[in-house]
Amino acid sequence: MRTRPKKLYLSKKIGRVRIGRTDGYYLCGRLKFKSYSMKRIIEFLAVLAAVVCFAACSSNDSDENVSLSDQFMYVGDSVKIGSGINVDNKFVAYVSNDGYLHASHVGETTYGNNGAKANITVKGRHKAFDVITDWGISPTELKSRVHATPIIDEEADGVYMVAYKQVGCANLLIYEFKDNKMHMVIAMSNPSDEKEILDYLMERYVFAPEEIQAYTWGGADGLDDAHITTIVGLKLNSDFKFDYMLQTYFISKKLGKNNAKVNMMKMQARKIMTSMQIIH
Repeated sequence: MRTRPKKLYLSKKIGRVRIGRTDGYYLCGRLKFKSYSMKRIIEFLAVLAAVVCFAACSSNDSDENVSLSDQFMYVGDSVKIGSGINVDNKFVAYVSNDGYLHASHVGETTYGNNGAKANITVKGRHKAFDVITDWGISPTELKSRVHATPIIDEEADGVYMVAYKQVGCANLLIYEFKDNKMHMVIAMSNPSDEKEILDYLMERYVFAPEEIQAYTWGGADGLDDAHITTIVGLKLNSDFKFDYMLQTYFISKKLGKNNAKVNMMKMQARKIMTSMQIIH
């Protein structure tokens, strides 16, 4: 008899969304979702962006002299740089009102003062997946970057799929293409790897704090539409065998605006996975 999956550790980990520390207090946001919608995720991120901006902008009136230099940091690091600083992409890093630069998520951005600019590079400590999300590349380009032989390399009903086994925590990593352009990646894992996967995702994405569907969580790699390139979804699906039950979806923002196309691509992927006998 098929059993309902347990609640993910994620439900505890992002019951409140931590987006950074300012003067000893954690800035948090809450918003409930009833159905999956990229628009709703972006609305939630807009709330977080406003809070981050409020925390960061209070330092911009200082005349303190600041010496800029390129910063290489890991998520969670902070360094004293002084006030009066503006960071281009506050999803990656921000400056609190006590003059500290905080590394929030993996990525690259710039920061500046009085017309001068320097670079910020933020890396992650967790490596659950080695996944490529350069949307729009071709299957040929993808295979040239991956030093392994795919176990799937075929087209089904207009959707081209290239899949690899045993990529980090992913027992199966599936890349999907439409019109010769990559639009979606699905990583299928054992639920026992959930903590490592979540640590990896939360270094790179911000999640809505509640389920957006049953046993499904969603987020994005930015705080506003201008910076978002990837929508991420995490689902615990008991229709699949245990080693493939925890599923992470990486979806291009452009594709994410078309739920019908997303569902179509998932349906075609499901057909191929059924043939592989990884679905009950």
